[in-house]
Amino acid sequence: MNLFGKIIIGSLLLASLVSSCVQSTDKEPELSENTKELSWNMLSEKDQQFLDLVQKKAFDYFWNGFDENTGLIGDPAKGKRTSVATSGFGLSAYCVGIKRGWVTRDEVYRRVLVTLNSYYKDPNNSDDFCVEGIYGFFYHFINVETGQRHGKCEVSTIDTAILMAGILHVMEVFEGTEVAELASKIYLHAQWDKFINKNGVLTGGWKPKEGIIGQYKGYNEYNMVYLLGMGSPTHPIPASSWDVYFSGNGGEFIKPYKDIDAFLTPGGLMQPHAYLYQFPACWYDFKGKRDKYLNHWDNAVNALKANKRYTNNWGAAHGYPEELWGWTACAGRDGYIGFSKPYNGTLAPSAVVASLPFLPEESLRAAKYMYEVYGDKIFGKYGFVDSFNPMQDWYDDGFLGIDKGNEVLMIENFRSGLMWKDFMQNKYVATGMQKAGMENI
Repeated sequence: MNLFGKIIIGSLLLASLVSSCVQSTDKEPELSENTKELSWNMLSEKDQQFLDLVQKKAFDYFWNGFDENTGLIGDPAKGKRTSVATSGFGLSAYCVGIKRGWVTRDEVYRRVLVTLNSYYKDPNNSDDFCVEGIYGFFYHFINVETGQRHGKCEVSTIDTAILMAGILHVMEVFEGTEVAELASKIYLHAQWDKFINKNGVLTGGWKPKEGIIGQYKGYNEYNMVYLLGMGSPTHPIPASSWDVYFSGNGGEFIKPYKDIDAFLTPGGLMQPHAYLYQFPACWYDFKGKRDKYLNHWDNAVNALKANKRYTNNWGAAHGYPEELWGWTACAGRDGYIGFSKPYNGTLAPSAVVASLPFLPEESLRAAKYMYEVYGDKIFGKYGFVDSFNPMQDWYDDGFLGIDKGNEVLMIENFRSGLMWKDFMQNKYVATGMQKAGMENI
Protein backbone atom coordinates (compact mmCIF):
# COMPACT_ATOMS: atom_id res chain seq x y z
CA MET A 1 0.00 0.00 0.00
CA ASN A 2 1.20 3.54 -0.75
CA LEU A 3 2.95 5.10 2.26
CA PHE A 4 0.53 7.98 2.47
CA GLY A 5 -2.55 5.97 1.62
CA LYS A 6 -2.62 4.15 4.94
CA ILE A 7 -5.07 6.40 6.72
CA ILE A 8 -6.19 4.65 9.86
CA ILE A 9 -9.88 4.86 10.63
CA GLY A 10 -10.46 7.09 13.56
CA SER A 11 -7.38 9.27 13.05
CA LEU A 12 -9.38 12.39 13.75
CA LEU A 13 -10.43 10.90 17.08
CA LEU A 14 -6.77 10.28 17.86
CA ALA A 15 -5.87 13.91 17.23
CA SER A 16 -8.76 14.98 19.40
CA LEU A 17 -7.68 12.59 22.16
CA VAL A 18 -4.13 13.96 22.16
CA SER A 19 -5.39 17.52 22.48
CA SER A 20 -7.92 16.73 25.16
CA CYS A 21 -5.40 15.15 27.51
CA VAL A 22 -3.65 18.49 28.16
CA GLN A 23 -3.52 19.14 31.87
CA SER A 24 -2.60 22.24 33.82
CA THR A 25 0.04 21.83 36.50
CA ASP A 26 2.03 24.07 38.80
CA LYS A 27 5.10 21.88 38.44
CA GLU A 28 8.02 23.48 36.66
CA PRO A 29 9.64 21.63 33.74
CA GLU A 30 12.50 19.22 34.27
CA LEU A 31 14.58 17.25 31.82
CA SER A 32 13.93 13.54 31.57
CA GLU A 33 16.73 11.40 32.98
CA ASN A 34 17.29 9.67 29.65
CA THR A 35 18.07 12.91 27.78
CA LYS A 36 21.33 12.42 25.88
CA GLU A 37 23.71 15.19 24.94
CA LEU A 38 25.04 14.41 21.49
CA SER A 39 27.77 16.89 20.63
CA TRP A 40 29.26 17.97 17.30
CA ASN A 41 32.53 16.15 17.99
CA MET A 42 30.63 12.89 18.48
CA LEU A 43 29.18 13.00 14.96
CA SER A 44 30.59 10.98 12.10
CA GLU A 45 32.44 12.86 9.39
CA LYS A 46 29.53 12.21 7.03
CA ASP A 47 27.02 13.73 9.45
CA GLN A 48 29.24 16.76 10.04
CA GLN A 49 29.53 17.27 6.28
CA PHE A 50 25.75 17.04 5.93
CA LEU A 51 25.09 19.70 8.57
CA ASP A 52 27.85 21.86 7.12
CA LEU A 53 26.07 21.67 3.75
CA VAL A 54 22.73 22.64 5.27
CA GLN A 55 24.29 25.52 7.18
CA LYS A 56 26.33 26.84 4.24
CA LYS A 57 23.35 26.83 1.87
CA ALA A 58 21.25 28.68 4.44
CA PHE A 59 24.10 31.18 4.88
CA ASP A 60 24.15 31.74 1.10
CA TYR A 61 20.56 33.00 1.30
CA PHE A 62 21.79 36.02 3.25
CA TRP A 63 25.05 36.51 1.42
CA ASN A 64 23.50 36.38 -2.06
CA GLY A 65 20.47 38.45 -1.08
CA PHE A 66 22.50 41.44 0.12
CA ASP A 67 21.60 44.73 -1.57
CA GLU A 68 24.81 46.71 -2.08
CA ASN A 69 23.08 50.07 -1.72
CA THR A 70 20.90 49.51 1.34
CA GLY A 71 22.44 46.45 2.99
CA LEU A 72 18.96 44.92 3.27
CA ILE A 73 18.52 41.28 2.36
CA GLY A 74 16.01 40.25 -0.27
CA ASP A 75 14.99 37.14 -2.14
CA PRO A 76 14.39 37.65 -5.88
CA ALA A 77 11.52 35.15 -5.68
CA LYS A 78 9.65 37.56 -3.38
CA GLY A 79 10.32 40.67 -5.41
CA LYS A 80 11.46 43.68 -3.42
CA ARG A 81 9.86 42.72 -0.10
CA THR A 82 11.91 41.74 2.92
CA SER A 83 11.50 41.78 6.69
CA VAL A 84 13.55 43.62 9.30
CA ALA A 85 13.88 40.30 11.15
CA THR A 86 15.76 38.96 8.13
CA SER A 87 18.31 41.74 8.65
CA GLY A 88 18.78 40.64 12.27
CA PHE A 89 19.33 37.03 11.32
CA GLY A 90 21.54 38.09 8.44
CA LEU A 91 23.87 40.19 10.59
CA SER A 92 24.51 37.21 12.85
CA ALA A 93 24.69 34.76 9.94
CA TYR A 94 27.50 36.86 8.45
CA CYS A 95 29.45 36.43 11.69
CA VAL A 96 28.97 32.67 11.43
CA GLY A 97 30.42 32.92 7.92
CA ILE A 98 33.61 34.38 9.40
CA LYS A 99 33.85 31.54 11.90
CA ARG A 100 33.39 28.92 9.19
CA GLY A 101 35.87 30.58 6.80
CA TRP A 102 33.25 31.11 4.09
CA VAL A 103 33.91 34.86 3.99
CA THR A 104 36.51 37.19 5.44
CA ARG A 105 36.13 39.47 8.43
CA ASP A 106 36.76 42.53 6.23
CA GLU A 107 34.03 41.49 3.79
CA VAL A 108 31.54 41.11 6.60
CA TYR A 109 32.58 44.37 8.24
CA ARG A 110 31.90 46.33 5.05
CA ARG A 111 28.49 44.75 4.59
CA VAL A 112 27.45 45.18 8.22
CA LEU A 113 28.37 48.87 8.04
CA VAL A 114 26.05 49.37 5.05
CA THR A 115 23.21 47.56 6.81
CA LEU A 116 23.55 49.50 10.05
CA ASN A 117 23.64 52.81 8.24
CA SER A 118 20.25 51.95 6.76
CA TYR A 119 18.79 51.55 10.26
CA TYR A 120 20.34 54.74 11.63
CA LYS A 121 18.98 58.19 10.90
CA ASP A 122 21.62 60.89 11.15
CA PRO A 123 19.94 63.63 13.24
CA ASN A 124 22.01 66.27 11.44
CA ASN A 125 20.93 65.16 7.95
CA SER A 126 17.23 65.30 7.13
CA ASP A 127 17.86 63.55 3.80
CA ASP A 128 19.73 60.62 5.35
CA PHE A 129 18.40 57.25 4.18
CA CYS A 130 16.74 55.21 6.92
CA VAL A 131 14.34 52.27 7.03
CA GLU A 132 10.83 53.50 7.82
CA GLY A 133 9.44 53.17 11.32
CA ILE A 134 8.58 55.04 14.50
CA TYR A 135 10.09 55.40 18.00
CA GLY A 136 13.27 53.65 16.82
CA PHE A 137 11.29 50.56 15.78
CA PHE A 138 10.67 49.47 12.20
CA TYR A 139 7.95 48.15 9.95
CA HIS A 140 7.68 44.38 9.78
CA PHE A 141 7.97 44.24 5.97
CA ILE A 142 9.91 46.79 3.94
CA ASN A 143 11.09 47.43 0.40
CA VAL A 144 14.67 46.24 -0.11
CA GLU A 145 15.59 49.21 -2.28
CA THR A 146 13.74 52.05 -0.55
CA GLY A 147 13.41 50.86 3.05
CA GLN A 148 9.78 51.98 2.98
CA ARG A 149 6.82 50.14 4.49
CA HIS A 150 5.50 47.28 2.39
CA GLY A 151 1.74 47.03 2.15
CA LYS A 152 -0.25 47.71 5.32
CA CYS A 153 1.99 45.92 7.79
CA GLU A 154 2.67 47.07 11.34
CA VAL A 155 5.71 48.49 13.06
CA SER A 156 6.61 45.22 14.77
CA THR A 157 8.09 44.80 18.24
CA ILE A 158 9.14 41.17 17.77
CA ASP A 159 10.69 41.69 14.35
CA THR A 160 12.51 44.80 15.54
CA ALA A 161 13.73 42.79 18.56
CA ILE A 162 15.18 40.13 16.25
CA LEU A 163 16.87 42.91 14.31
CA MET A 164 18.25 44.35 17.57
CA ALA A 165 19.58 40.93 18.60
CA GLY A 166 21.63 40.81 15.41
CA ILE A 167 22.74 44.41 15.96
CA LEU A 168 23.92 43.74 19.52
CA HIS A 169 25.71 40.64 18.25
CA VAL A 170 27.78 42.56 15.69
CA MET A 171 28.40 45.20 18.36
CA GLU A 172 30.37 42.55 20.26
CA VAL A 173 32.05 40.94 17.25
CA PHE A 174 33.34 44.32 16.01
CA GLU A 175 34.00 45.92 19.38
CA GLY A 176 35.81 49.25 19.25
CA THR A 177 34.91 50.00 15.63
CA GLU A 178 32.46 52.23 13.76
CA VAL A 179 30.16 49.20 13.51
CA ALA A 180 30.01 48.92 17.30
CA GLU A 181 29.38 52.65 17.63
CA LEU A 182 26.52 52.57 15.11
CA ALA A 183 25.04 49.43 16.66
CA SER A 184 24.95 51.10 20.06
CA LYS A 185 23.27 54.22 18.65
CA ILE A 186 20.52 52.19 16.94
CA TYR A 187 19.77 50.18 20.06
CA LEU A 188 19.82 53.19 22.39
CA HIS A 189 17.48 55.10 20.06
CA ALA A 190 14.77 52.42 20.32
CA GLN A 191 11.97 53.57 22.64
CA TRP A 192 10.90 50.28 24.17
CA ASP A 193 8.82 52.04 26.80
CA LYS A 194 6.48 53.39 24.10
CA PHE A 195 5.21 49.86 23.51
CA ILE A 196 4.14 49.07 27.08
CA ASN A 197 0.41 49.55 27.69
CA LYS A 198 -1.23 50.88 30.86
CA ASN A 199 -1.32 47.37 32.33
CA GLY A 200 2.43 46.99 31.92
CA VAL A 201 2.08 44.53 29.05
CA LEU A 202 4.31 44.65 25.99
CA THR A 203 2.34 45.30 22.81
CA GLY A 204 2.75 43.88 19.33
CA GLY A 205 3.48 47.11 17.52
CA TRP A 206 1.99 50.22 15.96
CA LYS A 207 -0.08 51.18 12.91
CA PRO A 208 -0.69 54.69 11.54
CA LYS A 209 -4.47 54.77 12.02
CA GLU A 210 -4.76 52.50 15.05
CA GLY A 211 -1.74 53.41 17.12
CA ILE A 212 -0.42 50.76 19.53
CA ILE A 213 -1.82 47.29 18.78
CA GLY A 214 -2.08 43.91 20.54
CA GLN A 215 -0.47 42.70 23.74
CA TYR A 216 1.77 39.74 24.54
CA LYS A 217 2.10 38.01 27.87
CA GLY A 218 2.18 34.41 29.06
CA TYR A 219 4.88 32.51 27.22
CA ASN A 220 6.02 32.99 23.63
CA GLU A 221 8.93 34.26 21.57
CA TYR A 222 8.27 37.75 22.97
CA ASN A 223 10.39 36.93 25.99
CA MET A 224 13.32 38.25 23.94
CA VAL A 225 11.49 41.55 23.39
CA TYR A 226 11.02 41.93 27.15
CA LEU A 227 14.67 41.03 27.83
CA LEU A 228 16.01 43.46 25.23
CA GLY A 229 13.65 46.19 26.42
CA MET A 230 14.66 45.81 30.05
CA GLY A 231 18.32 46.05 29.06
CA SER A 232 18.04 49.52 27.56
CA PRO A 233 19.62 52.34 29.60
CA THR A 234 17.79 55.04 27.60
CA HIS A 235 14.17 53.86 27.10
CA PRO A 236 13.78 50.74 29.23
CA ILE A 237 10.62 48.90 30.08
CA PRO A 238 10.28 48.33 33.85
CA ALA A 239 11.62 45.16 35.45
CA SER A 240 8.10 44.58 36.77
CA SER A 241 6.98 43.92 33.19
CA TRP A 242 8.69 40.52 33.42
CA ASP A 243 6.22 39.58 36.17
CA VAL A 244 3.32 40.91 34.11
CA TYR A 245 4.55 38.82 31.17
CA PHE A 246 4.16 35.66 33.23
CA SER A 247 0.77 36.58 34.70
CA GLY A 248 -2.13 34.72 33.07
CA ASN A 249 -2.64 34.03 29.38
CA GLY A 250 -0.45 30.96 29.45
CA GLY A 251 1.08 31.31 32.89
CA GLU A 252 0.25 27.70 33.77
CA PHE A 253 2.33 24.71 32.78
CA ILE A 254 0.69 22.01 30.68
CA LYS A 255 1.59 18.34 30.67
CA PRO A 256 -0.03 16.49 27.76
CA TYR A 257 2.18 13.38 27.97
CA LYS A 258 3.06 11.33 31.03
CA ASP A 259 6.68 10.79 30.03
CA ILE A 260 7.39 14.40 29.01
CA ASP A 261 7.58 16.96 31.77
CA ALA A 262 5.52 20.14 31.94
CA PHE A 263 6.13 23.21 29.78
CA LEU A 264 4.60 26.57 28.87
CA THR A 265 2.87 27.52 25.64
CA PRO A 266 0.97 30.68 24.61
CA GLY A 267 -2.42 30.68 26.26
CA GLY A 268 -1.76 27.22 27.64
CA LEU A 269 -2.70 25.74 24.25
CA MET A 270 -1.29 22.43 23.07
CA GLN A 271 0.52 24.12 20.19
CA PRO A 272 4.24 24.06 21.01
CA HIS A 273 5.36 25.59 17.71
CA ALA A 274 9.12 25.28 17.42
CA TYR A 275 9.83 28.94 16.67
CA LEU A 276 8.43 30.02 20.05
CA TYR A 277 11.39 28.38 21.77
CA GLN A 278 14.06 28.56 19.06
CA PHE A 279 14.08 32.23 18.04
CA PRO A 280 15.08 33.64 21.48
CA ALA A 281 17.61 30.81 21.94
CA CYS A 282 19.35 31.70 18.68
CA TRP A 283 21.01 34.45 20.73
CA TYR A 284 20.15 33.98 24.41
CA ASP A 285 21.99 31.20 26.21
CA PHE A 286 19.46 29.88 28.73
CA LYS A 287 21.48 26.79 29.60
CA GLY A 288 22.22 26.46 33.29
CA LYS A 289 20.07 29.48 34.16
CA ARG A 290 16.64 30.09 35.61
CA ASP A 291 14.46 32.84 36.99
CA LYS A 292 11.80 32.52 39.68
CA TYR A 293 9.33 31.16 37.15
CA LEU A 294 11.15 28.37 35.35
CA ASN A 295 14.24 26.95 33.73
CA HIS A 296 13.81 28.33 30.21
CA TRP A 297 16.11 25.78 28.59
CA ASP A 298 14.34 22.76 30.08
CA ASN A 299 11.02 24.33 29.16
CA ALA A 300 12.12 24.47 25.51
CA VAL A 301 13.41 20.90 25.52
CA ASN A 302 10.14 19.57 26.89
CA ALA A 303 8.04 21.67 24.51
CA LEU A 304 10.02 20.41 21.51
CA LYS A 305 9.65 16.83 22.73
CA ALA A 306 5.90 17.42 22.83
CA ASN A 307 6.11 18.96 19.36
CA LYS A 308 7.68 15.76 18.08
CA ARG A 309 5.26 13.50 19.97
CA TYR A 310 2.18 15.32 18.72
CA THR A 311 3.27 15.31 15.09
CA ASN A 312 4.41 11.69 15.37
CA ASN A 313 1.01 10.66 16.73
CA TRP A 314 -0.71 12.48 13.91
CA GLY A 315 1.73 11.01 11.43
CA ALA A 316 1.26 7.45 12.67
CA ALA A 317 -2.43 7.80 11.86
CA HIS A 318 -1.61 9.00 8.35
CA GLY A 319 1.28 6.77 7.33
CA TYR A 320 4.19 9.04 8.26
CA PRO A 321 7.33 7.39 9.66
CA GLU A 322 8.69 8.53 13.02
CA GLU A 323 11.42 10.59 11.35
CA LEU A 324 8.85 13.05 9.97
CA TRP A 325 8.08 15.77 12.50
CA GLY A 326 8.53 19.50 12.91
CA TRP A 327 5.57 21.77 13.70
CA THR A 328 5.96 25.53 13.43
CA ALA A 329 4.51 28.57 11.70
CA CYS A 330 5.27 28.15 8.00
CA ALA A 331 3.97 28.28 4.45
CA GLY A 332 1.16 25.87 3.58
CA ARG A 333 -0.46 24.66 0.40
CA ASP A 334 -3.42 26.96 0.99
CA GLY A 335 -1.55 29.85 2.56
CA TYR A 336 0.36 30.73 5.70
CA ILE A 337 -0.13 28.38 8.67
CA GLY A 338 0.34 30.35 11.85
CA PHE A 339 -0.17 29.75 15.54
CA SER A 340 -3.65 28.47 16.54
CA LYS A 341 -4.21 26.77 13.19
CA PRO A 342 -4.87 23.00 13.51
CA TYR A 343 -2.01 20.73 12.51
CA ASN A 344 -2.54 19.19 9.06
CA GLY A 345 0.65 17.26 8.39
CA THR A 346 2.67 20.18 7.00
CA LEU A 347 6.31 19.80 7.99
CA ALA A 348 8.90 22.55 8.36
CA PRO A 349 12.51 21.31 8.05
CA SER A 350 13.77 24.40 9.87
CA ALA A 351 11.80 23.34 12.96
CA VAL A 352 13.83 20.14 13.00
CA VAL A 353 17.23 21.59 12.07
CA ALA A 354 17.01 24.39 14.64
CA SER A 355 16.15 21.86 17.35
CA LEU A 356 19.67 20.43 17.20
CA PRO A 357 20.89 22.09 20.42
CA PHE A 358 17.80 20.81 22.28
CA LEU A 359 17.18 17.36 20.76
CA PRO A 360 20.34 16.55 18.81
CA GLU A 361 19.74 12.87 18.05
CA GLU A 362 16.10 13.24 17.05
CA SER A 363 16.78 16.37 15.00
CA LEU A 364 19.73 14.97 13.09
CA ARG A 365 17.87 11.75 12.29
CA ALA A 366 14.85 13.65 10.98
CA ALA A 367 16.89 16.13 8.91
CA LYS A 368 18.86 13.34 7.26
CA TYR A 369 15.69 11.37 6.52
CA MET A 370 14.02 14.37 4.88
CA TYR A 371 17.10 15.05 2.78
CA GLU A 372 17.64 11.43 1.72
CA VAL A 373 14.01 10.55 1.00
CA TYR A 374 12.67 13.73 -0.59
CA GLY A 375 15.87 15.09 -2.13
CA ASP A 376 15.37 17.77 -4.78
CA LYS A 377 11.70 18.12 -3.91
CA ILE A 378 12.61 19.92 -0.69
CA PHE A 379 16.33 20.75 -1.00
CA GLY A 380 17.53 23.41 -3.39
CA LYS A 381 19.74 26.46 -3.87
CA TYR A 382 19.44 27.56 -0.24
CA GLY A 383 18.99 24.15 1.32
CA PHE A 384 15.67 23.01 2.75
CA VAL A 385 12.55 24.74 1.47
CA ASP A 386 10.26 26.34 4.01
CA SER A 387 7.81 23.44 4.24
CA PHE A 388 6.16 20.46 2.59
CA ASN A 389 3.18 18.15 3.09
CA PRO A 390 3.53 14.54 1.89
CA MET A 391 -0.16 13.81 2.50
CA GLN A 392 -1.10 16.57 0.09
CA ASP A 393 1.80 15.81 -2.25
CA TRP A 394 2.70 19.49 -1.86
CA TYR A 395 6.24 20.85 -1.72
CA ASP A 396 7.00 24.53 -1.25
CA ASP A 397 9.59 25.98 -3.61
CA GLY A 398 10.53 29.02 -1.53
CA PHE A 399 12.72 30.04 1.39
CA LEU A 400 12.10 32.38 4.33
CA GLY A 401 14.80 34.52 5.89
CA ILE A 402 13.67 33.86 9.46
CA ASP A 403 13.83 30.10 8.89
CA LYS A 404 17.16 30.20 7.07
CA GLY A 405 18.55 32.33 9.88
CA ASN A 406 17.18 29.95 12.48
CA GLU A 407 19.06 27.13 10.75
CA VAL A 408 22.39 28.96 10.41
CA LEU A 409 22.45 30.18 14.00
CA MET A 410 21.20 27.04 15.73
CA ILE A 411 23.50 24.73 13.79
CA GLU A 412 26.34 27.01 14.90
CA ASN A 413 25.20 26.93 18.50
CA PHE A 414 25.22 23.15 18.28
CA ARG A 415 28.66 23.19 16.67
CA SER A 416 30.46 25.76 18.79
CA GLY A 417 28.05 27.85 20.88
CA LEU A 418 29.39 30.88 18.97
CA MET A 419 26.20 32.92 19.06
CA TRP A 420 25.77 32.46 22.80
CA LYS A 421 29.42 33.22 23.57
CA ASP A 422 29.39 36.50 21.64
CA PHE A 423 25.90 37.78 22.39
CA MET A 424 25.85 37.08 26.12
CA GLN A 425 28.92 39.29 26.61
CA ASN A 426 26.95 42.38 25.64
CA LYS A 427 26.36 44.72 28.56
CA TYR A 428 22.78 45.53 27.55
CA VAL A 429 21.97 41.85 27.26
CA ALA A 430 23.45 41.24 30.71
CA THR A 431 21.32 44.02 32.19
CA GLY A 432 18.14 42.55 30.75
CA MET A 433 18.93 39.11 32.10
CA GLN A 434 19.73 40.56 35.52
CA LYS A 435 16.44 42.50 35.66
CA ALA A 436 14.56 39.32 34.75
CA GLY A 437 16.14 37.64 37.77
CA MET A 438 18.08 35.08 35.73
CA GLU A 439 20.54 33.21 37.92
CA ASN A 440 23.00 30.40 37.33
CA ILE A 441 21.77 27.06 38.59
